[in-house]
Amino acid sequence: MSVADLILGFVLVFISFFVLLYSRKFPHFVVRGVRLPGPSFFPRILAVLLLIFAAYIFVEQFLLRKRRVSQEKHRTEAKSLLNLLWISFMVLFAFPLANLIGTFIALTGMSFLLMVVLRSKWYESLILSFSVALVVYIIFGVIFKIPLPEGIIFTKLR
Repeated sequence: MSVADLILGFVLVFISFFVLLYSRKFPHFVVRGVRLPGPSFFPRILAVLLLIFAAYIFVEQFLLRKRRVSQEKHRTEAKSLLNLLWISFMVLFAFPLANLIGTFIALTGMSFLLMVVLRSKWYESLILSFSVALVVYIIFGVIFKIPLPEGIIFTKLR
């Protein structure tokens, strides 16, 4: 049994009970006499999911697996460290790049570069990157009508 997993399970239970207790104070959402899911709906769903994950951790630790704690130390490979640095670099520059060239192009370019660096085929990377950027644009820009950065370059072209 891993002590870290046990602590994580207890923390998840504590957080979920706190969220369930606190979300009871949220106002009810009633429209024309019909009670609809209000502001407490999403936090309660998350709290229940946290309880389920905590229960899974406890069941896994106590009943399903009797793990042997190995004393082997795993070496961190240079390749894994470079991948982590590359991903961190791309995430760090996501918003400034989106403000410069626009969200759609920035998201497509960054996800394409990440997939190529992580050794995906270039044509699969391009198709998936374009698809992800298009889905993000449709969901946030079209459906929810959230203004996404167009970029300085395209704003000046108008």
